[in-house]
Amino acid sequence: MRHTLMIRDLPPIERGYRLARLRGSMSDCSVESFLTSDTVSLRWLSGFTGSAGKLLISDASAYLLTDGRYAEQAETETQGTDIKVYIGGVNEQNALIASHLEGFKTVALEADRISWMEAEELRDKIKPEVRPTSGIISNLRKSKEPTEIARIEAAATIADRALAQLRPELGNQPTEIEFARALDYAMLTSGADGLSFETICASGPNAALPHAKPSHRVIEPGDLVILDFGALVDGYHSDMTRTFIIGDGDEQSWAMLDAVTDAQELGYQSVQPGVTASEVDSACRSHLERLGLADHFVHGTGHGVGLEIHEEPWINAQSSAILEEGQVVTVEPGVYRPGFGGVRVEDTVLITSSGARRLTSAPKDSLV
Repeated sequence: MRHTLMIRDLPPIERGYRLARLRGSMSDCSVESFLTSDTVSLRWLSGFTGSAGKLLISDASAYLLTDGRYAEQAETETQGTDIKVYIGGVNEQNALIASHLEGFKTVALEADRISWMEAEELRDKIKPEVRPTSGIISNLRKSKEPTEIARIEAAATIADRALAQLRPELGNQPTEIEFARALDYAMLTSGADGLSFETICASGPNAALPHAKPSHRVIEPGDLVILDFGALVDGYHSDMTRTFIIGDGDEQSWAMLDAVTDAQELGYQSVQPGVTASEVDSACRSHLERLGLADHFVHGTGHGVGLEIHEEPWINAQSSAILEEGQVVTVEPGVYRPGFGGVRVEDTVLITSSGARRLTSAPKDSLV
């Protein structure tokens, strides 16, 4: 019931506007038509959530092609758009595509979302030039609409509440996998459609592995414990990491935790429209370098969040991406010492006209 009420209360997504934006990008790229089979692009443009389909778009029309398994679903999910649904097998779909593209000179594909084999098969079946494009939809998706932000924020709130509910249990010596599954259950029963990714619960020396899988290791007094998790709401993700010390902890654990927490705050404060992603990375990394810990920070500082848990913009030392208002990103520095443990602190952050706003808000006080 709580789940139904949450979804019902979310503002509806206007997808006709998205099709208009895509058509504008197609014009800028001098292509007459666009074809995608990527499930994320399909969902963003049409609302269709099935696992198999194609979207064919020109200036005058838009077709969603799928098979009989999704006939009713496709009609329901594309309501409110000008997309026409076509149901048929692969051969029938290919025939419609070829027929529709008669007279066109170019059709664009998402080069970063389609395999070479699919592109070559399409070239054999149609007359227009097949033109690979990169980022034609992902660039449109970078800055989030208010309806998207509402969904990400709802997912973040669910994750915050789940952690608040279960945090005291960390001191009762559960295994990593027991605590991870309990956290998953708490998110699902609090309104999440699913999990953003497999929850990470890593304790003691396992916390030195940035993407450790939960094990049957018992969480013990003195351990550093990394929790990295997120909820899914109407297709949109949240992402948060907190690190806890069980009991008193030792001097090295506290030094690592203080260093990473301060680095994360510096990274967060640097997030502004017009700032390059590499500057945010530098804000975190430079602080850890001053403390002699930069060699133990072995990954980038963050990434975009939306319909995918990892999407553009990428926040790392090599990124030239310029941050923009409306983007949702993570800031997540970490320090990992093999054989000892690790620390990571992460928030999902909305870039606003005046700076940044955290969407994940679980406290960072770390003693359990």
